Amino acid sequence: MENKVLNISIIHIMVFLFFIFVYMTPTHFTFLNWNVFLSLLPFDFALIVAASQFKTIKIIFSVLWLLFFPNTMYMMTDFIHLYAIGTDLDQATQYFNYAVLATGIFIGVGLGILSLEIITAAIFKHHVHIVYFLITAIVSVLSALGIYLGRYLRLNSWDIFTNLGHVIRNIILSMGYHMVTFVILFAGAQFAVLTIFHYGIRLVQKNESET
Repeated sequence: MENKVLNISIIHIMVFLFFIFVYMTPTHFTFLNWNVFLSLLPFDFALIVAASQFKTIKIIFSVLWLLFFPNTMYMMTDFIHLYAIGTDLDQATQYFNYAVLATGIFIGVGLGILSLEIITAAIFKHHVHIVYFLITAIVSVLSALGIYLGRYLRLNSWDIFTNLGHVIRNIILSMGYHMVTFVILFAGAQFAVLTIFHYGIRLVQKNESET
């Protein structure tokens, strides 16, 4: 239990140190603090699901986790902001801004990977490969749709609570080749990343249990 609390604390400390660094330094990417914060929420929601003994709490925070999970993988698209500094990477300011942007993106995606691991372990006590693949595939598709809504339609996770009708209308109006192609490609990318890290984590855990 102490190790678990320590691990969670270190993760949060590193995230907040990143917030402070971005806030206090001259960078083009101050928006990263907001994006990383939104990526931290599903991680914390997953921790609540894993820790709670009450079914109602588990259901509520599992739903919240699913709604906010796309914010973690959304950060894969934040490399689009490289246009603000150029791609030559031949000046110190470019190195700095690129490092800040890449750090924020990897933190966000990493928190997403960890949150899915925590959720699946909490809900499915026994690992079954086909169940994991199915759940990850569904989550990847829903997340890719969420990324599309955020990147192109500028909708947010909380719009589902504040203006559900607007969200549904935008999804219907946006259905077409562009949306389908984006969702398929980014769902595939997420599925590959999540699966590789899942089985990599299981491999490390198995090696530790054998030593």
